[in-house]
Amino acid sequence: MTWLETEGGPLVVVPRAALSHWSGTEGDYDRACEVMDFVGVLALPDGAEALVLGDEPLSTAYLPEHRVLVRWCYAESGDGVADIIRAGLPTAEWEEGPALSTTGELVMFDAAYFGIEVGTLTDSTALELGAGSYRVDSASVEPDHLTSFRVHRFVELA
Repeated sequence: MTWLETEGGPLVVVPRAALSHWSGTEGDYDRACEVMDFVGVLALPDGAEALVLGDEPLSTAYLPEHRVLVRWCYAESGDGVADIIRAGLPTAEWEEGPALSTTGELVMFDAAYFGIEVGTLTDSTALELGAGSYRVDSASVEPDHLTSFRVHRFVELA
């Protein structure tokens, strides 16, 4: 798994086609920092929507085969994380989250950066999703008292 981190603020997930509209520290970063829930949705000027991973600035990875973002709360090591998550998904107690509309591929990056800096000044992770509407549900995967991950799944809406 490839983990993405921030410099202390939230991560944001923006449609690739709308990256130029993410203003980073010129305004959108402040709006992203106001999200106190696990996830929140912000409107962008062009009608696109951005998903904010609120709460804490946790290391985050994407499991594309399950359309799940994995946020590292705590664990003794990184060995077998994907297997831990796969095993925990069927029994996770999901909390329904906000709806997010997208035109296709999403890009996750540190909210402090301008969208046009993705791929040059900041690392990012691509999330391959088809165009449409998704509900972003949240749950915890805690197989033992030494391991905890927060997960967010993209559930396609009809």
